[in-house]
Amino acid sequence: MGFENSGRRPKPTALKVLLGTARKDRLNPLEPKVPEGEVEKPDTLSVEACRVWDSVAPVLLYMGTLTPADQQTFVAYCELQAAFTYQAQLRDLRPGDFNPRLLGDLANKLRPFFDYFGMTPSGRARLSVPRKKQDEEPQSKWAGSLK
Repeated sequence: MGFENSGRRPKPTALKVLLGTARKDRLNPLEPKVPEGEVEKPDTLSVEACRVWDSVAPVLLYMGTLTPADQQTFVAYCELQAAFTYQAQLRDLRPGDFNPRLLGDLANKLRPFFDYFGMTPSGRARLSVPRKKQDEEPQSKWAGSLK
């Protein structure tokens, strides 16, 4: 009962397998895989959106939440953030042209993107990304010797 999107978001299959909590009858064998490759900034971004991309993309790439599969979603975020910044600047530069309702609407549209990419503490708590080799904790030279 309930809407198909109600409740918690499901854990990725890879995380279930790593944690050992995966049941074969509940795994999604057709879960899409993220393609390997670099995330490249498209040429179609506006000037302000390019500034957003240049400041935010390196952080998300380091965190592992920006992948080639997320590129178009991130482009939409960059353009929305650029529009929000422009509206916020209008408030100070030309108060007559400032529209507070539009600024509020843009803020509401930006909020899900912060969660999708883990840009808030609560958004990061809900995400799980595979660890990179350099992020793993170093093991002791005695680890595994008492098997």
